[in-house]
Amino acid sequence: MRSQNHIHLLQQYREYEQTIHSLMESMMTSLNGRALLQDRSAQQETVNHLSRAYPFVELVYSLDAQGVQRMDSAYSPTVSDRHRRSLGQGSDRSQRPYVVAAREHLNKVVVTRPYLSSATHQLSISAVQHLVDEEGNDLGYLVLNFNLQRLVAYLNGDGMRSRFHPWFRGIYGLIGGMLVLVSALLLYSAAESMFSLFEAGNNIATGAFGIVIMITLGMSIFDLGKTILEEEVLVSKDIHHHDTTRRTISRFMAAIIIAVSIEALLLMFKSLLNGGDGGTELISAVWMLLSAVAMMSGLGVYLRLSRENRGERG
Repeated sequence: MRSQNHIHLLQQYREYEQTIHSLMESMMTSLNGRALLQDRSAQQETVNHLSRAYPFVELVYSLDAQGVQRMDSAYSPTVSDRHRRSLGQGSDRSQRPYVVAAREHLNKVVVTRPYLSSATHQLSISAVQHLVDEEGNDLGYLVLNFNLQRLVAYLNGDGMRSRFHPWFRGIYGLIGGMLVLVSALLLYSAAESMFSLFEAGNNIATGAFGIVIMITLGMSIFDLGKTILEEEVLVSKDIHHHDTTRRTISRFMAAIIIAVSIEALLLMFKSLLNGGDGGTELISAVWMLLSAVAMMSGLGVYLRLSRENRGERG
């Protein structure tokens, strides 16, 4: 899984905070906490069962009354071996924020705020239950850990899309890389044409326009490939966030508008150099400029309306 966009992830957490806390509390209270405190096999069976229905469940472990971990953590099958921490049984967690928060809440479930898990190195939240028996004896703490990114994806109904996303990312990477390669070939061809133009000694002005066309086309294709790589491969996107969609559309449209404008100007200058034979090219250049203006106007209207809609929702 690629690096997360923590800003958007935390924004979505704040949006669903009440729902998340209610879900965590209901899941925790459904468990037989006392039976799980000292039974490692029961903990593993529980986390395996929960992860089948809730893929965001990462691990479960128990602490004694002093906050020291009783046994090694029981990990969900969704957590890879490289993300599993070496610390386990005997680790002192008495000063961890979730233990401090749950210390005074006897037999109640405490849900933490997002934090960077030392177990999986991902943004996580934990549900902690401080268990006390009828005589007031402190039995210890049961901790259930959840992956925040998978949890938000689950609430958004993005579980299936997240599974296929690495494949989509690879395809976009291939397309973007091929576009960059094509732009490099065009620039190489432009450089080759430039040297041959000096050697041939023909009409340099006419030949220069062909070189400029190849250079600007290569620049446009490179910008398109770079945009695909940045938007779909290198940057973590949130498809549910309108700013992400607006940014992508703006960048793609800007690349197209620049390419059309440059080609229109080149066609216009070429028609002027051709004198009376360039009337048709001049008309075509004017229409290309008008289309670029129309695209820019449409983009401006879209950005204005999307900003106003965002302000109304806010």
